[in-house]
Amino acid sequence: MKRPALTGTRAALRRHLLLTVTSAVAVVAVAATAAAESAADALIRHRVAKAAPGLGDAVTVGVGGDWALWDLAHGSIPRLDVGSDDARVGRLSGVRVRARLDDVRLDGRATVGGTRAEVTVSPGAIAGAIRAAAPSVAVASVTADPAAGTVLAAVGPGGAGQLTLRPALADGKVTLAVDGLTVFGRSVPAGRLGLDRLAPGPDAGRAYPLGLRATSADVRPDGLHVSLEGGPGPLPAA
Repeated sequence: MKRPALTGTRAALRRHLLLTVTSAVAVVAVAATAAAESAADALIRHRVAKAAPGLGDAVTVGVGGDWALWDLAHGSIPRLDVGSDDARVGRLSGVRVRARLDDVRLDGRATVGGTRAEVTVSPGAIAGAIRAAAPSVAVASVTADPAAGTVLAAVGPGGAGQLTLRPALADGKVTLAVDGLTVFGRSVPAGRLGLDRLAPGPDAGRAYPLGLRATSADVRPDGLHVSLEGGPGPLPAA
């Protein structure tokens, strides 16, 4: 009379063991997939860092489609969202960059179908660039003046001088040109600072990465904002 109960117990035990083994296999599979996905993310991030080294070490890359592993396996990524809050662009450091790369192809010769980027240069970053360009010039503060479309820097002993910078867009590049210098309210030749312009972009003779060209530049309360766009171009190999 006890055999049916014993048989039922054995069947229940087998089901329990089967479920346990199945769950363990599922956990291992998920862990393996997560590890592979992490490796795929790292490879994509490294590829982007090679293409735009100025983005710094803390660059973030998000895949705006399916899983990165799936995209890598098929050699095509519909969209990449790239971000950095500590990028270096020309003489400027600590620059905020948000970029979107569309139609990234990794099969054969790696290419990008198109790129858009928004760059924000804070007053602090501009102050650092002035110090780097003219080490002998003290910079007390830098403020943005959106109404005038300029950036104002208090320079010299006690900030007695006022350096006015105005963004200029030409040939797909942006510079901050010196618009004037006054000391105690009197105009002074800006050449005395050894500074005629700052370039929030690559050094002279070099192009922006990923074929980007500046399309607009304007001054906002939090600093200089530059919009850039780029067409199809190569993506350097990892």
